[in-house]
Amino acid sequence: MSLVRLLYVSHLAKGCGPDELGKILEVSRRLFLKYGYNGISIRTIASKARLTTGAIYFHFRNKRDIYTTICLEAIDMLLRKFAGGMAARKSNPRKLISTFDSYMEFFYRHGDYYNILMEYKAEFDADGDSGREVIAEKMADILRLMSEAVNAGIEAGDFRKVDPMMLSLLLASVAEGMLQYKKLGLMAAMKIEDSDFRDFMADVIGGGIAAAPQARAKRKE
Repeated sequence: MSLVRLLYVSHLAKGCGPDELGKILEVSRRLFLKYGYNGISIRTIASKARLTTGAIYFHFRNKRDIYTTICLEAIDMLLRKFAGGMAARKSNPRKLISTFDSYMEFFYRHGDYYNILMEYKAEFDADGDSGREVIAEKMADILRLMSEAVNAGIEAGDFRKVDPMMLSLLLASVAEGMLQYKKLGLMAAMKIEDSDFRDFMADVIGGGIAAAPQARAKRKE
């Protein structure tokens, strides 16, 4: 397990409440959102949190570890939304489409986390970035959760046989791409509502992977 991952696990165990660590993360989150990763320093974080730089380094090796921890918080939050949304739906097709709803809810309710995640992707190169590996591993948990819904749909006869992980990657890519267009104002310019796009996606993707009627009927016999 990498040092970044160990730090993050220990942070979760402490609950990141109103303690020193929680204050560091809260202040850092605000500063990163306002000034970007390159716009602040450890000294800035310490000053705004009214702590010494030594207190910061007690918890984190560097600024990137702080940023990575905040990104992992965001992904954990998104993962919980996915799990909750899918658990609330009874049918497999609805479970799958609920992942889009989870993306949208995360975007609207936690836009600061979403923006920080997007900056991480744009800011850091893969070479030498231990945090990127940890984040990729965590994002893969979301795809695995989606693929479980696809597998369940295939076994129930609701979906035809497709590669669950490939379909999950496609759905995640569509949802994230749509959010990027939304941020750019394209959705508003084209007068496309979120609900309309969701229904369209449900129809096209849902119809594309649905099992043939005779196959569903045979499965139920």
